[in-house]
Amino acid sequence: MNVEELNLNDIKIDGGTQPREAICDETVAEYAEALREGAAFPSVTVVRDGASLWLVDGFHRYHAHRRCGREAIAAEVRDGTLRDAVLHSLSANVEHGLRRTNADKRKAVLTMLTNELVATDDSGSPWSNREVARRCCVGPDLVGRLRASLSENDSEPAVTPRSYTTKHGTTAVMKTRNIGRRKPAVPRPRGGIAPSAMTPVLGHSAPSKKTAIELPHDPEWAARGLMSAMGAAFVRALITELTQCLEGTTE
Repeated sequence: MNVEELNLNDIKIDGGTQPREAICDETVAEYAEALREGAAFPSVTVVRDGASLWLVDGFHRYHAHRRCGREAIAAEVRDGTLRDAVLHSLSANVEHGLRRTNADKRKAVLTMLTNELVATDDSGSPWSNREVARRCCVGPDLVGRLRASLSENDSEPAVTPRSYTTKHGTTAVMKTRNIGRRKPAVPRPRGGIAPSAMTPVLGHSAPSKKTAIELPHDPEWAARGLMSAMGAAFVRALITELTQCLEGTTE
């Protein structure tokens, strides 16, 4: 094992090798206090890729040394690439240090599934669930659930908000989620007659008879005429349908 005293400023921590969901400040403070009292900690682990030193294990110890004002830290140095560093970090802290949380385990799995640097094996093929589980030291069922959730998210179309100017001069956002989606077919009644605007809506009370209505141009009197002729239940259903038809319609 090659252990060296490395300057903290020479160690990089921004390469995606931080295996935890978050650094625990309480643990950093506890380690820093122990260092001030003379405690000795195990060496951290770094991967040297020829140009950079990537920290892969010992982030709480690293931050504790910085908090104490230390300039150097003992580190086990391994030669490799940034890819090797990320893969090594996925199983860090399994047997030592602050115990991993469920969030830490999920982050390790998601890193291996989504980080382009490590998402495939040496042949360029996606890792199997079993291999991801082995490298991240988790159960294969967790890997399966997370992979499935990623597939579901990928299948959802992206929703791009669109804005437009109304006739009143204000800016509004058009709802685009349902654009391009086919509406469910309306079942044709027996006899082959297509439904019309006067066909009763399922789940709502139907008008007593089909009445042709000549509505005035004044919206208030038109509303009163509809209420009188069609009934409150029908008008409520009509409002819902009209609202849906008007959504996204530009002036």
